[in-house]
Amino acid sequence: MSLRFTQYSEPHSSSKFLRCEVFNADLAAKRYVKYWDKRVEHFGPEKAFKKISLSDANAGDEETMDLGVISLLGKQDDQGRSILIYDPSKYDKSKYTTSSMIRTFWYVVHSALEVEETQKHGMIFLGDVYRAKLSQFDREVSKGIVGSISGALPIRMSAIHIVHPPTFFRIVFAFLKLVMSKRLLKRIYVHSGDDQKVLAEFEAKFGIAKDKLPTTIGGSLVLDHHSWIKMRRDSGL
Repeated sequence: MSLRFTQYSEPHSSSKFLRCEVFNADLAAKRYVKYWDKRVEHFGPEKAFKKISLSDANAGDEETMDLGVISLLGKQDDQGRSILIYDPSKYDKSKYTTSSMIRTFWYVVHSALEVEETQKHGMIFLGDVYRAKLSQFDREVSKGIVGSISGALPIRMSAIHIVHPPTFFRIVFAFLKLVMSKRLLKRIYVHSGDDQKVLAEFEAKFGIAKDKLPTTIGGSLVLDHHSWIKMRRDSGL
């Protein structure tokens, strides 16, 4: 592994890890090592050391990517944080594997990290879960995503917002308590009520205005995941 590791280096990668750990070099180094361990675990030794892009390390994940389970809003909030959308209602277990979905998550996170402000100020995870069914909940994907966030990917998870949770969410949350750190659990916020109440809460408590949120929860940003994928594919990203 060490030989192949030296043959590949992403530009400015060290600064991402330092920023994530507020320039604590020891913590950044530990995260960097765990990042590569997880990258090999999820991408395999043949792809782990390739560039994370649609035509390289993520080649073959197109069908999973197109589902739109995990996507990125086109704007950062006023604090420079990128907003990642998770919509489990789009899971179709005939069109993805656990590994391909986790690799898709890695791709979307790396796309967000191309923005320097996101490296500095972090990322928001928004669970748009209202339309999901319990049968669509994927424990293994959830474990893989949590494991990637926890001390591996160079991201600061500022908050995890769960919007309009279905009645079965208590079952999902019980599982999350088993796999999430206390630090992450403290960053989960659940929003119920009509769209107007939820939007008011986002703005008053978290400083996220309506024009920075997707239309699916009452915001004004239209999420066009397929156009975003096409743009990145055409750009070689």
